[in-house]
Parts: sequence; structure tokens; C-alpha cells
Amino acid sequence: MPIDIRKLGPIILDEAKAESSFEIYRRGESPRDVTVLIKMVLAVRTFRNQLDERLRAIGQSVARMEALAAIMNMREPKSQRDIARRLRVEGATITRIIDILSAEGLVERKPDANDRRINQITISPKGEEALRGIFEVYDQMRAHILTGAAPADIAFLENLLDQMLARLDDPTWGAGESDTAP
Repeated sequence: MPIDIRKLGPIILDEAKAESSFEIYRRGESPRDVTVLIKMVLAVRTFRNQLDERLRAIGQSVARMEALAAIMNMREPKSQRDIARRLRVEGATITRIIDILSAEGLVERKPDANDRRINQITISPKGEEALRGIFEVYDQMRAHILTGAAPADIAFLENLLDQMLARLDDPTWGAGESDTAP
């Protein structure tokens, strides 16, 4: 069930009635919606940094984890472009990661049967084993940060994040339409 974020409390959504975040910050205050977004960014950044630090201890990284996990989890044939889209990174970024993973034997590239300019990427058995070790570290961190979170809270957060991502992915965003429309 979609969440109506307008019912979450004193979040500024009506720009015509609200003063700017800048003016509120100038007074040393912070609007609740800004505070929530800042905390979200800080939580993700801290999680990623700590996970990266723990993964380095086993010769891995978050970037490698993301690429290997996406390749393994995507069921249909996947090109580097598909993987880049899923991870929301530039094509050149995923190409560099795939080059490294391929050189280490963690993924395999095979020409697409319909278009030989495109490589289909699969995870190798060695890549699956590396990803298994990565997930052991990841699962420990995930369990730590979600300890005590009720399933309903997790579902609520997932729904809210889905809505936020959908709004960010909306090609009409910023094209003159109100960003506060339901």
C-alpha cells in the first residue's frame, strides 16, 4: 500500500506556504524533511564505509559486491549496460569493475548471440565463492543495523524508498511540474 508522505508529520511539501530550507538553516534550525534526508544519506554512507572496511579485510569491496550480486541475482541475460542501469552507475564505471572481475576469473564475458558488440556477463563458480564470503560479512552488518526493527517498520521504509526512487527516476521531474503532486 503506497504511503502518503504528506501524513508523516511536519514535512514541508507545499513550497508556496513554506519558507526555504536556506532561510530555516540560516536561523540554525532544520526542517524535518531535510533532517530525515540528511540522516538517510549519513546512514547509507556510514554503512557503506564500514562494510567496505570489513570487506577489504577479505580482499573485496562494496563495488565488487554490488557488481557480483547484481550479476548473480539478475535472471535474464545481462549486458554491462543492464548491470550499470541496475546499479545506477555510469557504463564506464561498470566496465572497469567487470574488467577487473573478469581478469580475476570471477565473471565471464560471452558475446551476445544476437549482437556480437554486446557481451553477456555471468558469474563464475569462483565469483560465486567470493560472493559467498562477501555475503557473510554483509549479513553480519545487516543483522547488526536492523536488530530490533519490526518487520512493519522495514516494510514501511522499503515502500517509502521505492516511492522516492520512483520520483527520482521520473523523467518529468524538474520539467516544470509540481514535485509535490501525489
